[in-house]
Amino acid sequence: MKFLILFAACVAVSMGCSCLPFGTPKEAFCSSDFVSHVKVISKKDPNTSPGGIQDVTYTVQHICVYRKPSKIKELSSKIVTASNSAACGVNLEIGTEYLIGGSVDEKNVLHIYLCGITENWNDVSAKDKAALKTYQC
Repeated sequence: MKFLILFAACVAVSMGCSCLPFGTPKEAFCSSDFVSHVKVISKKDPNTSPGGIQDVTYTVQHICVYRKPSKIKELSSKIVTASNSAACGVNLEIGTEYLIGGSVDEKNVLHIYLCGITENWNDVSAKDKAALKTYQC
C-alpha cells in the first residue's frame, strides 16, 4: 500500500510543469521572442478561487526592451501567463521590476512561462545586465 501511495505521488508531481534548463543566459535570450526589463503595474486574475484555469494578465511598464520581433513596433503593456505554476504560470509582484522573456503569438500577445526568463531585476548581475545589450542571435 505504501508503494502505491508513493507511486501516485510521483505521478502527480511528474504531471506538473517541467522545463529543460538553458545552458547559458544567451541561449535563454535567443530562445525568447521578447526580452524586456519591466515594472509590474497591475494584475488581473479572473479566477474566483485558487487553482483556477483562466489566464492571468499583468500590465507592465517596459523600462528597456532588449529583444522583440522586428514586425512589432512596440511591445504590448499586457502580458499573459497561466494562473498557476502547475500549468507553467508565473506569479509576479505588483511594483516589482523583472527581467522577463517569453513568446509573442500571432495576435502580438506577450506570454511568459515558468520555463522562460523571469528574474527579479535586483537579482540580475551587472555582467548579465551589460550582456543584454550586446547579444546577437
